[in-house]
Amino acid sequence: MNKKSKLFFVCSFALAMLSITTQQNVKADTVETADSQIENTADNTQGNQTQAVSQATAVENTDQQAQTTAVTDTTDNNATVANATDQSQTATATTQANSTTTSTTPMQAVVTTKNVAVLYTQDGKQISNRALGNNTPWYTDQKLSYNGDIYYRVATNEYTNGKDVVVAYGSAADGDVRVKSYGAVNYSRNDAGFVKSGQRNFDGNSVWKYNRTDNANGKTYYQIANNVWINSDDATTAAVYQNPNGWLQIQNTQIKPSGGNVGYELYNGVEGIKTWLVRRYFGYSNAHTIYDGAVASSVRSLQARKGLPVTGTVDLATWEAMGLTENSWYGIDSYIAPLRTNMTSTRSDHIEAMINEAYRYLGQPWISGASSSPDYGVDCSGLVTQALYASGIDSAPISSIQHAQPGNEWNCQMYWNDVRIPQVNFNDRQRGDLIFFTDPSSGMLWHVGILLDASTMIESWPYAVQVHSIYSDRGNIAGVKRVFA
Repeated sequence: MNKKSKLFFVCSFALAMLSITTQQNVKADTVETADSQIENTADNTQGNQTQAVSQATAVENTDQQAQTTAVTDTTDNNATVANATDQSQTATATTQANSTTTSTTPMQAVVTTKNVAVLYTQDGKQISNRALGNNTPWYTDQKLSYNGDIYYRVATNEYTNGKDVVVAYGSAADGDVRVKSYGAVNYSRNDAGFVKSGQRNFDGNSVWKYNRTDNANGKTYYQIANNVWINSDDATTAAVYQNPNGWLQIQNTQIKPSGGNVGYELYNGVEGIKTWLVRRYFGYSNAHTIYDGAVASSVRSLQARKGLPVTGTVDLATWEAMGLTENSWYGIDSYIAPLRTNMTSTRSDHIEAMINEAYRYLGQPWISGASSSPDYGVDCSGLVTQALYASGIDSAPISSIQHAQPGNEWNCQMYWNDVRIPQVNFNDRQRGDLIFFTDPSSGMLWHVGILLDASTMIESWPYAVQVHSIYSDRGNIAGVKRVFA
């Protein structure tokens, strides 16, 4: 190659290199002027230029446009990243918005529907094929706040609107609670727990019915009114007075009839008030009130005349055929003396309740096997039974209904044999003790009275309920037993 040719080649090569350098500088400038956020994103995600070019080249169709496409694709990729960032920001914003309008709180309560209650899903959509029945209780374990409304979960992803229900906490219960002598703080209940209501305290020794209980912080809470609670620091379900174990136990709720059916039929051997009324209807003496063969024969004749089944047994239809009422048919059997004591009653209070109830029968006739209301007469053990009811003592199996059934006329003997009423020394007798007598001729125990003092008792003795001396020809004194320790 001559010198001229060499010079031309060198110049051409130099110009070519200058052209390439200029083009690279322009492209470099183009990348540098790109948005700094894109550069940062590329730096963070790619790590080096080779990796970036390799990714860009992978999406290209021709090598000839690789450099131009690389710039374009870098811009597109960065745009995609920007869009993803926007979407991420949008998602974050949505989540934040939801967190302010939707929140759930664990809880334990019962919601009772006011009417038929519509159900909703957690996102507020109404469930079309299900609803809660009117005035029905449902356990809830979660409260949902959604778009300003409160919902309570009653099943998996099923909620009821708080406007449609009444919320109650704790568990259903039924009983009496007594405020201790120093009084009780008034509490209310919310989702967070129990708080002092700010209302006045409850008086000491007051007694309240409760319908729900709940537990918190080691205490039992008793609901005594709508969202009004007292707790076991200030109140107790224990009475002021109770008999020892093994004695007849004192009840602080109204005693119910037992020992037979309310509305029992009359047949041979039955005694009591209903038999007394039937005997009187047919004109028989009530010196001894018992349903016997003569009464049964008269009943059969009546049933035949009235077109009733001729059984000789008095049922409700036969009773009404005598001009007696359905109310009396059931009312005589169901009568239990109203409870005259409560959880605050002392031993003395129970004794006085027993004696005061006995006085309500004063002057009424003695009727064998009878133990019903003061509208009628009673016999000696029937008087004791109703007097005990008033003081909170249920002496079952001895009862007012059982007393009228065949073979139970002598309930005074059952009281004498009842180990739950301990015998005491005669010289230690007190007001409220039971005193027992035996028939002088046979030695059979046949009478019981309630002591008013050491020498006087209230009793039912033929032919009336009366106050009498214990030494007035009632037989031999068998002994004294004590109902209240």
